[in-house]
Amino acid sequence: MRILVVDDFVLVELALAQVIQGTPHTLVGVRDPRSLPGALAEAQGGSGPFDLALVDINFGPGVPTGLTAMRILQDLSPETKIVIESTDEERNRLLFLLASFAFFEPLGLMSKASSSQDMRTLIDAIDRGDLAGPGLARPPGTLSAALSPVQRLVRNVGLLDELIRNGTDLILWRAVVRFDKRGEVARASHVDERTVDRFIAAKSHVVDKIQAEFPEDASIHLVPSYTDEPDEQRRHSNLVRLARFAQTHSHFFADEAIDELFAARWQSSRAGGPRQRRTWH
Repeated sequence: MRILVVDDFVLVELALAQVIQGTPHTLVGVRDPRSLPGALAEAQGGSGPFDLALVDINFGPGVPTGLTAMRILQDLSPETKIVIESTDEERNRLLFLLASFAFFEPLGLMSKASSSQDMRTLIDAIDRGDLAGPGLARPPGTLSAALSPVQRLVRNVGLLDELIRNGTDLILWRAVVRFDKRGEVARASHVDERTVDRFIAAKSHVVDKIQAEFPEDASIHLVPSYTDEPDEQRRHSNLVRLARFAQTHSHFFADEAIDELFAARWQSSRAGGPRQRRTWH
């Protein structure tokens, strides 16, 4: 296989180079998603498209994220299979992961802390077309009773649609990153306070669902959901809770890639087009 690593951390590429040493696999590294078009064009004009891309989800400040990288791969090299790579302790990765599985078709998720043996196992599984290996998503109908982390992500991608149902939701989330007072959020979003109240009520329930599905994720352990306080106090408490969640995931909400991805999704929905569905290779 021809393997592409899209990661600003060169040690990931070096570790993978050691893993595939002595195999027929070849490896090329790209440090920035903005360099991808050039690398893909060079490959198309030379040895041919990449068979597999390992894509980091979160790059440094001012650099497009893995969502942009995957969109470029989808547009310019759709035959390239994708595996997401991530550091396990990243507190802001959950929404990026859900978006990756909602909008694209990554085969799985690889931890940057994986052992050389685990990396080799994953690469070998993809090379022989086995999607049931460790770290890889399995086809529908073959899921075991105990879902793996990547299977839980695939099963719960709908939570992202509940979190951001339309453009107003996205504007409100971006305001909540900066403010935790009802009036300030309304003014920053150019909506009335009743719209903010509906947003608080709806999104508090979504955060509850995310917490139930991903209890191990550090970004979810914020403050409890309040149900037995007077309305105004409960609303403020839940707004503070949403603000903490939004601040943890501020890089996601600020990512310009999600504007394009959701806009295309909403346009397709309004036009009565089919929802994007996962296909298995």
